Amino acid sequence: MPKWCLLPAFVLALAAFPAAAESKRTLLFEGAVYPWKIAYVRERRPWVREEHYYAVEHDGRPLVLPRALFGAVRDVDRFLAASGFDSGATNADSVLLVFEVARSKPDGFERRELVAALARSQGAAGSAIGLYTLQGEPIGEIEPEAAP
Repeated sequence: MPKWCLLPAFVLALAAFPAAAESKRTLLFEGAVYPWKIAYVRERRPWVREEHYYAVEHDGRPLVLPRALFGAVRDVDRFLAASGFDSGATNADSVLLVFEVARSKPDGFERRELVAALARSQGAAGSAIGLYTLQGEPIGEIEPEAAP
């Protein structure tokens, strides 16, 4: 068997095993008083499209919104937009989040919705996070995930 016949098999084997994603994080916001950090993340995977999203951390732990909070299909840890407030602002203890929630429909398809919410540090230690609508109505309270 000629050696050139092995080349297509080698190329197919490379395509079958995804390479590690190349990730670049840029810190955009770090709260001066409250422990919020917002980073812009650009992930590039070979043979797959490039992804851009915002990652939010509270007290050094990633912010993950549980799917049960919105009746969603999966947890939310990537945000379409995220912004912090100046330390002199009324909402200095909060970050503004915009994210996509995917919910299952009875016909088996997903319905996607954009949600905007405020995440606010709560409690004496500030470890709990309250989630509120833009009108100030409470959505729920969450605990951030453990630091990696």
